[in-house]
Amino acid sequence: MHVPGATVNPSSVNPNSSAPSVPKVPVGKPMPQLMRPETFEEKLYRKFKAEPLVPIGCLTTAYFLASGIRSFYNRDPVKSQTMMRLRVGSQFATIMIFVGYAGWNAFTLDFAPGMAVPSEQLPMKSKADNRADEK
Repeated sequence: MHVPGATVNPSSVNPNSSAPSVPKVPVGKPMPQLMRPETFEEKLYRKFKAEPLVPIGCLTTAYFLASGIRSFYNRDPVKSQTMMRLRVGSQFATIMIFVGYAGWNAFTLDFAPGMAVPSEQLPMKSKADNRADEK
């Protein structure tokens, strides 16, 4: 019987057995715990904090849409047409903001992995320094 948190003695395990091996857990270290799932409110807050202009653009688009529909029902074609054009403009702006955030998050100034940063490289020796080292 396996006791959680206990280590397995390698001499007691039969290497020829077909049972899967039990991973060794060091004594004194706690087992890693799974993180609890993020609630809808927590995710909404996290995303709004990371990219605040996207929800503002969505709300602006929804306002222009509702105002345009209300103008349509009130039989005001000029205001309805204006609101629908503003809705399309705000939708375009929201999509461009979203693309901008995605591009900004993808852009890094890191060099290739394993490559030295130019400021960390040793200065090159001149030919005169090499001749002085040889003497």
